[in-house]
Amino acid sequence: MNDLTRRNIRYICFRLQTEAEGGNKATPEETGIMSHIDEIKEQMEAQEEFGGWKKFGKTWDIDEKAKLVAVNRTSSLQTEWNKVLKKEAKDLPTVHTASSTPLRGPGGKFISKPKTEKKSFWKNLV
Repeated sequence: MNDLTRRNIRYICFRLQTEAEGGNKATPEETGIMSHIDEIKEQMEAQEEFGGWKKFGKTWDIDEKAKLVAVNRTSSLQTEWNKVLKKEAKDLPTVHTASSTPLRGPGGKFISKPKTEKKSFWKNLV
């Protein structure tokens, strides 16, 4: 179980959360990270900060350094995601568009825009 990363443990916890919310059952497997599901479940449920599987990621989470320790969350997942985006995202360049783009005809020659006939307000009344 020591070879599991924080990401692996969080995956197992999210699977247990899905099961608690009525989704697919998180079943142990013979090999791979899901072979540790019973150990992770027992370890997390024994801790004081454990608030139930339905609240994983909302009110409690896995500690950054001690990956088998449950800790209370100080901010929401959305707030943390926004911090990551703000840190990692780059500003998009400003795009300037020309106000009057010249038109080209079928032969590739520049053509003038068709002029629209202005109608008088009074003509519309008749």
